[in-house]
Amino acid sequence: MNECMALFTRRVIQKCLNENAEFVSTENLRDWIQRLNRVSSDYVATEWEVVLLWAFAKFGKVQHEPALGRRPVDLIFGSPDGKLQFAADIAAISDQPLHHRNPINRLRDELSKRIEKAKINTGRFIFRVEEERPVAYRGTRRKRRLLLSSVNEFSTYIFDAAFDKYVDSIRKEPQHLRDHHVHHRSPAVAITIQYQPGEGRGIGIASYGSYTSTTVKDDNPLFNALKNKAGQLRESGYKGIRGIIVCDRGSRIFTAMPNWSTFNMDEVIRDFFRQNSSVSFVVTMGIRSRSSTLGRRFHLDVEPRLSVREAGVTEDWVSDLNRLVIQVTHSLPEIYQTPDNAMISMNWNRSTMRTKPYVGGSIVEGDKIQISARELLDLLAGRLDQKRFAENHDMGGGTNIFSIYQSSGKMIKRAEVEHRPEEDDDWVILEFSTGDPAVSDFRVPKSVKSTQSEQG
Repeated sequence: MNECMALFTRRVIQKCLNENAEFVSTENLRDWIQRLNRVSSDYVATEWEVVLLWAFAKFGKVQHEPALGRRPVDLIFGSPDGKLQFAADIAAISDQPLHHRNPINRLRDELSKRIEKAKINTGRFIFRVEEERPVAYRGTRRKRRLLLSSVNEFSTYIFDAAFDKYVDSIRKEPQHLRDHHVHHRSPAVAITIQYQPGEGRGIGIASYGSYTSTTVKDDNPLFNALKNKAGQLRESGYKGIRGIIVCDRGSRIFTAMPNWSTFNMDEVIRDFFRQNSSVSFVVTMGIRSRSSTLGRRFHLDVEPRLSVREAGVTEDWVSDLNRLVIQVTHSLPEIYQTPDNAMISMNWNRSTMRTKPYVGGSIVEGDKIQISARELLDLLAGRLDQKRFAENHDMGGGTNIFSIYQSSGKMIKRAEVEHRPEEDDDWVILEFSTGDPAVSDFRVPKSVKSTQSEQG
């Protein structure tokens, strides 16, 4: 039912904001709210910070950005028994810098727009983008890079007069397979586009190298975020145990499978510890998808990992911190979107709140139906077309459940709202009566005598 656009529901985020007001300054609360009320690249990072501080506060005393040194620190935690105390900064990393450098998705979007504009619906297009050779791998000190121009040069080097001629030839003879090759030395561009007649429509398979692979141990989204936060912690004025919590904002390193050609997360963190002695621990919180049997296609779990520099592994605080990290993870609200999908949803919607007509789910049990409260409100407010509403509750053959109830002589006899505080929607529960004379034919009453004779 819940069509959440972000990692966490808006109701959950507001709840966290309300409770965080106990230890977060009004100025910082206003800053969070300003960031959460607009679509921006740091929206997911702000979600993580708000929700994690709320979760840590459930298990001890939390301070947020106390005035200790030249730079503020996100979290100072103290356990109720006083055995565990530490300071930590919170970071959220993504592969966005790599996507910007290798704009493969923008290429796909632009190709799709031009095909649609040309009204080519007689086949599909596939494309391949080459990468720099030799291919970069661990130890080469190079990053994998696609042979693509920058987005603002697409019209000059890719979608030029030669491409227009290619499209025209397809429109004239749509029955023929056709290839289009784009090659430039400066900037380095190497793309092959193929039109396949009768194989569907739009864009099909795209082939390109895995440019988000971690081939440089100390120059990647994870290492760079750790290095930046280490500098801030050194200036925080906190003298005790210091660490960094790194959250998933859409980075492949959280889910990458072990590979001989790339560095994994543990290797990157170990190298960070080698270069930065002032940080005692790193906690990573990745988001992993798993299949679900609860009516949803997948379920998103947070997978925490605690890494401690070798010199401190045997210290008592490590086991206490590991226990705390597990407790915090288990207390986190449900996650509804991957970080990438969250940003796609908000960019498409152009708002952090859903502005398009809302279409929710429904549950039918005999003479009772549960429908989305937001969908019903959009219908009554005129934002949701009645035809679309009926289609959403179609029971087959173009007949929706409400038409079936009505044609069966049923009327709404009871209505209630089931509030769902952890979701961004509620259930409206409608219960229908049977044989209501207001909407059905009159019928011969069953008298007590006739009922008794029938029983006899």
